[in-house]
Amino acid sequence: MNRVVTAFSIIAAIIAYSVFAAVVIRREKDELIAVTDEIIAYNDLGDKENAYASAEKLSGIWSDLEKKMSVFVRDDKLHELSKAVSKVGPYINAANDELDAELHNIRRQLQLVYRSELPTWYNIF
Repeated sequence: MNRVVTAFSIIAAIIAYSVFAAVVIRREKDELIAVTDEIIAYNDLGDKENAYASAEKLSGIWSDLEKKMSVFVRDDKLHELSKAVSKVGPYINAANDELDAELHNIRRQLQLVYRSELPTWYNIF
């Protein structure tokens, strides 16, 4: 009987951890996507100063969130996001045409990280 209780306790702890991780990652993903949308809007308006300020904000938020997310997400996914986030500021300063592509890449990678960490049947098996 003790083994059954222990097994159910472990399963409940795994489920609780998975749900908690999904909630944290979703909240952080939404925050980063909001900042990327802000950069896109400023860039479309031609407001380079505010776009760069938002890029700095994105970089600051990401540096804090990367530490939190490293508990839940594998390092290779976070490394790709770090590379993409680090390109945004220089692209704004250089008026590079690839800024929109990089911002959409960040959005896509954040969505992929979130979906890959959801405790769904497909992700478990």
